[in-house]
Amino acid sequence: MHEQSKVAVIGCGKVGRALGSWLAAQGQAVWFCSRRPESARAAAAAAGNAARASDLAEAIDACEVALLTLPFDAVLAALEPVRERLAGKVLVDVTNPITADHRQLKIGHTSSGAEQIASALPRSRVVKAFNAVFAEVYEARTPQLAQAPVSIFYAGDDAAAKVQVAALIRSLGFDAVDSGPLENARYLEPLSLLNIHLGRVLGNGTSIGFALTRGTT
Repeated sequence: MHEQSKVAVIGCGKVGRALGSWLAAQGQAVWFCSRRPESARAAAAAAGNAARASDLAEAIDACEVALLTLPFDAVLAALEPVRERLAGKVLVDVTNPITADHRQLKIGHTSSGAEQIASALPRSRVVKAFNAVFAEVYEARTPQLAQAPVSIFYAGDDAAAKVQVAALIRSLGFDAVDSGPLENARYLEPLSLLNIHLGRVLGNGTSIGFALTRGTT
């Protein structure tokens, strides 16, 4: 059993429900919250394993780590009412600032969605992670594809926060790849578009993932 963390899942779409349910099954304490309370209640009931639904303020107060799994454009408005409560909390940015057709980034080259969230919430500890894997992989709980672990790339500026996020990644059986400072989210967010293009446009399906292979030196 992995060391238990207290995790708030903010947003109960496909990715939020799948990740939260999987984390709960691995022994993490999980709170689901949504703009629609009935969605949070349904997610918690489906997850079982003592997962619970709550309002956002209660979840933030109770938890050490929050997964941002709502649409990028909704993040800052959703978090504004709990801005002061977020001081010192680890915010895992699972979002991608992409257009509605999933073809382009809205932000790129000189900034990233994760950096904008960190700039707006400077007292929080933002780590980019979990953003370049299809929800279907999380739903199926398959951290390994073709006998190779899928790599989850994560980036952030707070070393202790990155350690916590890496532990969550590994608790699910993924390969946790430290990708450097938060500004490297500028590389990780386009990776999500490549994943979408490979899977949905080029016909590889949604049971795919990237893997970093390492040679001996």
